[in-house]
Amino acid sequence: MPIHFAVCSELFADQPLLEVIPLAAEMGFTGLEISGPAHLPPDLAVPQVEQLAQALDRAGFEAVTLCSGLGEFAVKSDAECARDLEVLESYLALADALECDMVEVTPGGPADPRDAREDHWARATFYLEEACDLALGAGLGIILANAPGLTATVDAALQLAGDVDRPNLGLNYAPAALYIAGKHYGVEALERYGELLWNVRIGDASRSGGAPRFTALGEGELNLPRVLSWLNESEYEGYFSIGAARPADSDLTASVYARHEADALRHLLREARSG
Repeated sequence: MPIHFAVCSELFADQPLLEVIPLAAEMGFTGLEISGPAHLPPDLAVPQVEQLAQALDRAGFEAVTLCSGLGEFAVKSDAECARDLEVLESYLALADALECDMVEVTPGGPADPRDAREDHWARATFYLEEACDLALGAGLGIILANAPGLTATVDAALQLAGDVDRPNLGLNYAPAALYIAGKHYGVEALERYGELLWNVRIGDASRSGGAPRFTALGEGELNLPRVLSWLNESEYEGYFSIGAARPADSDLTASVYARHEADALRHLLREARSG
């Protein structure tokens, strides 16, 4: 099966998206996770949307995920959540125009989900249901990434997905983020995700020598070959995305870092397929 690579546009937050697309294509990427906060205002005019769609088409690119930056429902007021849902409708229209199937939102909550109160869970569940229902009407999906909050761990992400119980809700599996949050980041997580696994945002991380932190691929402690072997054997057909979580101490430019991560991921995938 062909391997599909995507990169999160937030990594290139200081460059216009129309410049990012050919740059990413030259690196061998075929998909883009588009950052709303960095590159895609919800009120983008129709001509600019059409220009972006044409640029993606010329590059042979797919808009894999529209990362809206919306959410944090667990800790926002009803008025704030209602405003986010209004903006989400605009992002759903943009996703449809760009032939993007998934819009990412965040549930929010305490960084460690074990610290979440019952009202955090209730608010996140209610407003994610609303978000999913809006997306369902547009024929689109809502995807949640592993990040601090109610999706920081496998248990929490699955509990939230079960509470929301919508057919168009999926998970963007990020093993490095899971590892930083605690245990169960690898095959034991994938086995439980099942059909909720919609995208893989690959990365590496370390918990040694101080605070947990993201690292460049191959410089952390994750057993990524085992993760990738499992995905290969399970015939995963989605994208492998390079996220925007650059190591805090990295002095590499965004372009150099993205190229390094793409090359390292190709090497790991070749090992997984040959082994």
